[in-house]
Amino acid sequence: MFELTNIITFFKYLSIPLISAFIGWITNVIAIKMLFYPRRPRKIIFFTIQGIFPKNKKRIATKLGNVVQRDLINFNDIKGKLKDGDSLDNVKEEIAIKVDEVLRGRLEKMKISNIVPEQIVKSTHKAIVSQIERELPNFIDTALTKVESKLNIHDIVVSKVENFSDEKLERMLLDITAKEFKFVEVLGGVLGFIIGIFQLIMSLFYF
Repeated sequence: MFELTNIITFFKYLSIPLISAFIGWITNVIAIKMLFYPRRPRKIIFFTIQGIFPKNKKRIATKLGNVVQRDLINFNDIKGKLKDGDSLDNVKEEIAIKVDEVLRGRLEKMKISNIVPEQIVKSTHKAIVSQIERELPNFIDTALTKVESKLNIHDIVVSKVENFSDEKLERMLLDITAKEFKFVEVLGGVLGFIIGIFQLIMSLFYF
């Protein structure tokens, strides 16, 4: 009988931190779910509730557009990368191949490929390629400046995100933050358990 009483007392005390842990865990689970649900406004008595992300989709789209345009897609970085030595070497190699194909193709079309000496073909090829290579950095600058002036990255991102369905937006955000959300859920349980321990200690020593 004495042992049964001790077991009951032990589980009674253990139930306090366990219940607190469950409350902490389930509270965070519900809080995370409410980031996405309800997807449409729902009126409950005097309050209208809606998931934070669906409700603020336009604001999220605008903020994301600002971040992408300001920090992720920077045309100056793109210009620098394209004018990098390795990138230019790759482009120059392709240019040389293409010029050779076009030049020899024209000679074939004009039916004079057998008449024009190979040395003249090579000299002409070299002159054309050299001129293109000299102008290539300026061409890259000019072309990307024109693209930048006509391409509004911010508006493209905003339009894209705003047109996402709520389900797609949820999947996208969960793909990015699933592990973090899971950590928050577990952390809620751990903190709840610790708080329950403190409550148990206080109940034993102060009540």
